[in-house]
Amino acid sequence: MRGDTASLYDAHADRLYAYCWSLVGDQLAASAVGDAFTAAVHRPPRGDTVLWMYSLARSACAERGAFAGNLDGRGGVLFTDADPLLLAAGALRADHREVLLLWAGEWLEPHDIARVLGIAPDTVAQLLDAARTRLERSVLDILMRGATAAPHELITAFEKKRLPRLL
Repeated sequence: MRGDTASLYDAHADRLYAYCWSLVGDQLAASAVGDAFTAAVHRPPRGDTVLWMYSLARSACAERGAFAGNLDGRGGVLFTDADPLLLAAGALRADHREVLLLWAGEWLEPHDIARVLGIAPDTVAQLLDAARTRLERSVLDILMRGATAAPHELITAFEKKRLPRLL
């Protein structure tokens, strides 16, 4: 594994950063990814390398408060960007944001997401359904309030029920 770390990093760092960013925000994502790769050097892979790396990254994010019950693990707002989709995603529960990103942003299948999260595939399907619904409601609420200008791409994705793919 030690000689393979550079190629492992090249292949997965960007996706792992996006995943960690969705859980702990920009300030903690880089250190979580670094810890995941440090753990990868010291622990042999178990099964699929990609899923193993996501599990390591998830553990690193958990250590930084990703699942502590508030948006950023520290009591603050996770995403401060004015983008309506990011505002809506930041308002989701961490488990909903997590399954959406793993499914839409990383193209993992629900059975693979279940392995990363350590839950049943049926539970992943339920989480995905609830997360998509809540994301759509949250985006609609933001757009209806007119708090931010809505890009055409966002409105089109909302109308075609493709919001998670924009994340």
